[in-house]
Amino acid sequence: MLEVHPPHKPIHGTGEFFLHLFTITIGLLIAVGIEAGVERWHHHELAESARASMNAEIRRNATKVNDAVANIEKEQDVMRRNSDAIAVVQSDPKGKHDLNLEATYNITGLDKTAWLTAGATSALSYMPYEDAKKLSGIYKDMDVFERRQETIAVDSSRFFGLIGRYQIGKRDVSQEAADSLAEICGVWQGDLVQLHIAAKVLQEEQNAYLQGREPFQNLSEKYGK
Repeated sequence: MLEVHPPHKPIHGTGEFFLHLFTITIGLLIAVGIEAGVERWHHHELAESARASMNAEIRRNATKVNDAVANIEKEQDVMRRNSDAIAVVQSDPKGKHDLNLEATYNITGLDKTAWLTAGATSALSYMPYEDAKKLSGIYKDMDVFERRQETIAVDSSRFFGLIGRYQIGKRDVSQEAADSLAEICGVWQGDLVQLHIAAKVLQEEQNAYLQGREPFQNLSEKYGK
């Protein structure tokens, strides 16, 4: 806090008055400049600390997302095999069939502590606009990826519910059971495509940021076999 004290002795004459006023003004300007400099330094240190924490967090998350992409592709293969097996039953409704179905899904937990801390301390506002934009985009893509994972959890619950309802693996598969399973497998496959896209987008955003380059704008997704 800045303080201005009155002169210690009476002022005699206009010249002495203006000299005293000039001295006070210069002192105030110096003090304000020092205070502003200290504040700018504090903001810079806050931004750099937040950037370092988020860089480390993004690097850890990137490893997890790389693994997630591989797992999703394995899950897609499993659901294709399930759909093929169910299609055999549907093509021969009067035959006796047994189904050997597989189902697996992985939930990838991503860290956001550094991002939440940066938001709470307003550290992003002290960064260059482009840097803040890139970081914001990465964590936004993380949210999309996590929401897509939630849909897979719902699909798996429905799938296992049908397995129990129709006692798959314990008795012959009816046409009704095959049709119901085919429907949920189709939904699951569609949701896996969306999850795979979200994972690939996040993967590219993270890797581009860590490598200091711009992310690719066109990512393709293969449908079917």
